[in-house]
Parts: sequence; structure tokens; C-alpha cells
Amino acid sequence: MINLKGTKIVEIPYFINQIEDSSKSILIIGECKGGTEGISESILEKGFNNVTTTDILPSEPDSWLRKNTNWDHIQSDFIKFNESNKFDYVISISVFEHFGFWFAGDRMFDGNYDDDVIKWNHDIVGIKKASKLLKDKDSKLIITLPAGPYFNTEIHNGFPYLRYYDTTRQNLIKKIMEDEGFYISNETFYLSEDFVNWNEVGPEINHPQYYSYYNPYTPNVIWGLTIQPK
Repeated sequence: MINLKGTKIVEIPYFINQIEDSSKSILIIGECKGGTEGISESILEKGFNNVTTTDILPSEPDSWLRKNTNWDHIQSDFIKFNESNKFDYVISISVFEHFGFWFAGDRMFDGNYDDDVIKWNHDIVGIKKASKLLKDKDSKLIITLPAGPYFNTEIHNGFPYLRYYDTTRQNLIKKIMEDEGFYISNETFYLSEDFVNWNEVGPEINHPQYYSYYNPYTPNVIWGLTIQPK
């Protein structure tokens, strides 16, 4: 039994209930260690072995992934990921909100950043990249992101590390995907007041009159989005 905590209580069931046929291939974005959040553990428990992980960081020999699986790991800025690689399922669990920002003192992008400390639309570029890795019309890109109007920065240097997704940015992403030839096959929202008990809620949670329900310091409203080729 995998002990899930915080947002993973709903994020992992969101994607794990949508993946079928353990012979199919999976790419996990933003995974290099495993063994802490339940993402890789849940996929392995469900019987999937044709799995690849990718992250801007390496997968170290003493990591849970290296000790418990023979999955491939591709170290790369995901924006530069090789598009000749195709997958049945592409999974991104609370990852894209950090793209182009900083996380644990490291920048989440390659290249020169002297002109600024962030790449604001790197998340959208990443989602577009992920959609190009889908194998066929039955393939799924399954994403979770924090919903809400907030924006978190590191206290000591002011560098941003996490963007939330309000209605405007949600709709922007959905329109871009539809323009690229994809459709939204599932969209779900979850809310918790204590990070233990979660409830599925409707899209009206995005309306400003409900902003008092949002935690401005750490996400407590999760947006689940599944994208498929038309």
C-alpha cells in the first residue's frame, strides 16, 4: 500500500485511473529519484515496465528508481527533448508550474538567463512539447497543475518558483492545444482545506468569489487535464 500525502492524494489517482494496458509505454516528466511521492511507485505497482523518466537532473545510482526499476532515464531540459521518441502515455504531475522558474536554488531551464531570471511561457512550451510525444490518437498527455490566482517566490532572493493557473491561463492552454490539433478528454478540479481530505469540485472554483478558499502559500486546489490528439 503506497502512502500518498498532500496533493498526491488526488493527483496520482487522477492519472493512474486513466492508464490501461501495462504493455504500453509511459514517459514521466520531472522524475529522477522516485520513492518519495508515489508517482513511479504507483506506475510500477500497476505493472508497467516500459517506462522512461526524464528530468533536468540526473538519476543517481542510489535513487529509488535505479534500485527498484530498469527504466531508462533521459537527463534533459524537457524543451529540448527528442521528439522522435513517442509514448502511449505522457505523465506530468505538478511539474510544468516550475518550468522556466527556479526550484530548490536551481533554475529549471538551460541556457543564458542574464537578461532575466525566468522564462514566463516555458510551461506552455513544455506542454506543447509533451503533446508532440504522443504516439497516436489513443495516447494521453495527463497533467496536474495548481489552480488559482497566486504566484510564489523564494523569500531570500525573490526568484519565482511556482505559478498557479487561473481561468485566463487555463483557457489559454486549452485554446493553444486545440489550435495544435488536440482536444481535452478530461478536466477535473480538486479542493482541500487540510491537504488530507479532498473533494472533487466544479470549474466554478476558478471564479473570484471563491478565491477565499485558496491557500496563497501552497496549492490546495488542483487542476487535472488530459489531452489527446484529434
